[in-house]
Amino acid sequence: MKKIIITCLITSCVTLGTVYLYDNWYIDYNLRKYSVYYVHNMEHKFGAHPELAMALENMDVIYKPYKKNIRYRDDGGLAIYKNFANGEQVILSCNLGEKELKYVYYNFMDEDYYFNEAFVLEYGYDSSTGLYEINAKTIDKEALYKDIYKNFGFLIKANINRKPLINMQKEFNKKYYKRFN
Repeated sequence: MKKIIITCLITSCVTLGTVYLYDNWYIDYNLRKYSVYYVHNMEHKFGAHPELAMALENMDVIYKPYKKNIRYRDDGGLAIYKNFANGEQVILSCNLGEKELKYVYYNFMDEDYYFNEAFVLEYGYDSSTGLYEINAKTIDKEALYKDIYKNFGFLIKANINRKPLINMQKEFNKKYYKRFN
């Protein structure tokens, strides 16, 4: 009887230890889980917003705080929905299955804004005027990014100070430096 108990305890400890090591030392998982922290501490070109890109791209593994009127979708395409009391909604999304990674911000005024993989604005679409493409030069980028951060910045704030047990900043920089510079 004692041999069975000892064997079960040893098996349990090895299993828990393996899970702990996987969560903290597995490189790809670590880079994804702490991607917002790493990208915040990496240099990037002016106009890029890599924290938003990493938060949305790795939404399935980063910390997602519970907030009223916020809904996360990570079943294929990744999206964050924010509902307002008046029934309006804003959405920030990306689809990792496409050839070229794009991020889209839909606001309640029938305007869609498309960003490249570094989360730099490329063009917009305004369905109220019927213009398919709005030139990125005519859009007030500062006000747009301010609006996005006002609606979805809580996700970045919740993950910016989550330090990993094993810091893999160098590996993250090797993988993503060209993308954000």
